[in-house]
Amino acid sequence: MTNGSHRPSETFGEWLSRELTARGYDLRERGGGRRAFAEKAGLGPAIVSRVLRDTAVPDIKTCGKIARALGIKTGPVLVRAGHLPADELPTGTAPAAISQRDALAALGVHTEADQQAVLALIRALKAPREP
Repeated sequence: MTNGSHRPSETFGEWLSRELTARGYDLRERGGGRRAFAEKAGLGPAIVSRVLRDTAVPDIKTCGKIARALGIKTGPVLVRAGHLPADELPTGTAPAAISQRDALAALGVHTEADQQAVLALIRALKAPREP
């Protein structure tokens, strides 16, 4: 999976086809992958088919749905579709540091006891094991 990496000679449909195939979608005519992806993305099967065949360019809203369904950021999808120049995207930026407590809270682990239990589990999983 490429997370939006760009091959200059690749069309949007070729890129999307490669991304979907890498994620296990069967894109053959009767494979069901196009319909399954359309459902996951909240799109009609016809638009997914047209985009894969490069007979339609997805609009901005459709790009957002495709990105969410692929689990990638929307920016690279907008670049691939021609809605945003590549130089508008940040490159090489590291995510902001986050504390263990903030990470646990973001995961919905709020009480002190639950946070301690999760941290103990993580320590146990990271501990060296005997062969």
